[in-house]
Amino acid sequence: MGATGLVLPLLFLFVALFATEGRAEKIRTAIPQATLNYLSVYVAEAKGFLRDEGLENETIVISGPRATAALVSGDVDYSGAGGSGMRAAVIGAALKVVMFQTERVTWYLATDSSIMKASDLKGKKIAVGSIGDTQDRLTTLFVERAGLVPGDITRITMGTSTMARILAVKTGAVQAATMDPGGVTMAEKEGLKTLAFLGDLFPFPFQGFVTTDKKIAENSAQIRRWLRAMVRGLMFLRERPEESTAIGMKKLQLGNITSAMLLDGVKRYVRALPEGVPGMPSQEGIKNMLEYDVRLPMNLKEQVAPEKVLNLKFMEEIKKEFETKRANR
Repeated sequence: MGATGLVLPLLFLFVALFATEGRAEKIRTAIPQATLNYLSVYVAEAKGFLRDEGLENETIVISGPRATAALVSGDVDYSGAGGSGMRAAVIGAALKVVMFQTERVTWYLATDSSIMKASDLKGKKIAVGSIGDTQDRLTTLFVERAGLVPGDITRITMGTSTMARILAVKTGAVQAATMDPGGVTMAEKEGLKTLAFLGDLFPFPFQGFVTTDKKIAENSAQIRRWLRAMVRGLMFLRERPEESTAIGMKKLQLGNITSAMLLDGVKRYVRALPEGVPGMPSQEGIKNMLEYDVRLPMNLKEQVAPEKVLNLKFMEEIKKEFETKRANR
């Protein structure tokens, strides 16, 4: 083939590539922390799942209330601060949760070596995020199921720092602490033991992603494409934990965690995913989540109507789409 014959196909290739890039919609996805709980977003980016949907995504780390404000102002398109978003929706913000990453909470309860069973927590101090938050409520439910009463334990506000919680247990300031999957892996390396997976309590949809009513009304096609990429990211995390770990080592804020420790954390995380296609919560889970993540924290007397804070119709469509593809393989 002559030079002209080579140049023309290459020219068409470059034109096609630039045209595809030009069609990509630029979006921003906010996550509360660059931790294992949100590795799926980085997986969706790294594996090209978002690009496959014509989306050029930028992931930014913004805490809950600030992320909700950024969503309302249009500075971000999707926010992983689902709890903050739903509570804002209850008081009038035009927001809805469109998916939940997990069907159960991803928290574990790590303890010092003296705690052998849940009833051993009687008279002990337990570190939680803050008094009255969802961690606190579920930890209290856990000890109640062991036959204790809330007054049998003392809950200590400890913020979000995993290392602060580990240090608090090691020094005896507390005897137990709630931790995410990556944190509990680090805790075990420091000599702590894992007493329980709080996700075993009951279904509780977790890590909800929120968008605006305006986007739902005006750009539902983008929501479907974004959801499709997110579901692929979660499924990849579950099915390819080693590759997901390699992505996490590059993208997450991990401190001194090793690749082997992160892999262990990934495997603990996927325990919270539902069987089959993730993203669409169960009815039982929705009821529990609205109670413990919305009504009780807001001290509301009335039950919260799901349609006030949720719009899961797109996620339901995507779930059926994936299930049909699997059935036709």
